[in-house]
Amino acid sequence: MDLFVNNRKELKTCSMNQFTEFFKKLFDVSDWPPRWVCGVWSDFHGWLYIGSDVAIWLAYFIIPVILIWFVQKKPNVPFLPVFWLFGAFILLCGTTHFLDAIIFWWPGYRISALVKFLTALVSFITVFALIRDLPRVLSLSSPETDESGEEELKHTLLKRDNRIAELEEELARLKSA
Repeated sequence: MDLFVNNRKELKTCSMNQFTEFFKKLFDVSDWPPRWVCGVWSDFHGWLYIGSDVAIWLAYFIIPVILIWFVQKKPNVPFLPVFWLFGAFILLCGTTHFLDAIIFWWPGYRISALVKFLTALVSFITVFALIRDLPRVLSLSSPETDESGEEELKHTLLKRDNRIAELEEELARLKSA
């Protein structure tokens, strides 16, 4: 039993040491070489990888800017927290691609791992927010149902107006009789 307790304490200490070491060396890149010198990258393959990651990052950066602009222009946006979560999720996804491109010259694998962890965390928070809000989203009417509802309301009002006119005519006949 003592051996189990001692092994557990050592494992806990080892894990805590690795955790603190990770954050102490978060921006230290001396442990790894840049990606260009790992394996055999042709110029075409390397620049295709870098260019693709930078293009994805740029798109992932622009999408949250558009979402923020939309939220600023349209007050009372329903499900606003979900918009912010999507923005954070997309921005973090883009950051992982940006870091993958930078790693060709600056091997910041620790910061890359941390950003990927944060991306996963925000992704799951977004999933739970969507699951939570899905029943409310599904209960919203769509433009098609709004139009058909509007037509139905117009038809109902027209029937009411016709019935009122009929009743007024009948009342007038009764008064004259």
